[in-house]
Amino acid sequence: MITITATLPTATLPIRRVLAELTQAYLYTQLPQSEHEGHAHVNGKVFKSMNFKVLYKDCNVTIGFSAISKSYEKEIAMAVLREGLKLGEIHIAQTEIALNEKYPESLQSGKIKVKGYVAAAIKDGNSNKKIYLEPKTHKFQEIVHKHTLEKYETLMRKLYQRDLNITPLYQAPKPRTFYYKRARIRSWYGVYEIEANEDMLKLILDTGLGAHAMQGLGFVEVVGEI
Repeated sequence: MITITATLPTATLPIRRVLAELTQAYLYTQLPQSEHEGHAHVNGKVFKSMNFKVLYKDCNVTIGFSAISKSYEKEIAMAVLREGLKLGEIHIAQTEIALNEKYPESLQSGKIKVKGYVAAAIKDGNSNKKIYLEPKTHKFQEIVHKHTLEKYETLMRKLYQRDLNITPLYQAPKPRTFYYKRARIRSWYGVYEIEANEDMLKLILDTGLGAHAMQGLGFVEVVGEI
């Protein structure tokens, strides 16, 4: 995983609602076109082999980026070091990069605890609009579980044949709204305990959980106690 911290010249730039789109575009310009297109499951769903999160507070933009291919993480880090961070028309020269190639030792135990904003939705039968679900609901857990297995099959090119348990331990009382193009995506900050084999746990840390990967959601990080 890499962490990019960039300092903007002013805190009043109106980029908050387009920040995920700008970040996604920057990352894709540094990587092969095939990663932009994604990887298709036999059922037609498309999965990405990487993920990011982006935060904007005061004058600071912080981007976390992870990928199955660690060479992609290094390519992004080197691009920022060479040229600074480019978000649309904004060129930010004042940046800092941290690169962590090590997975936590807890992966070997087959159980980790992670935090982040994970999204899952169903379609309203009347309007066809998406209804975003709370992590504590059974339907949310069912969707995320199925989505994770399908992602593993697609990206690892084999069936997952071990147990997979994704258990919500904590859910924030109120959701946060994320913006991507014209979409308004609701997601609740949560803490999850995940039991799986080491390959699956690495996949989750590299590519995230739930929907809207590479749109600023699903990025999870290992934590200790809540």
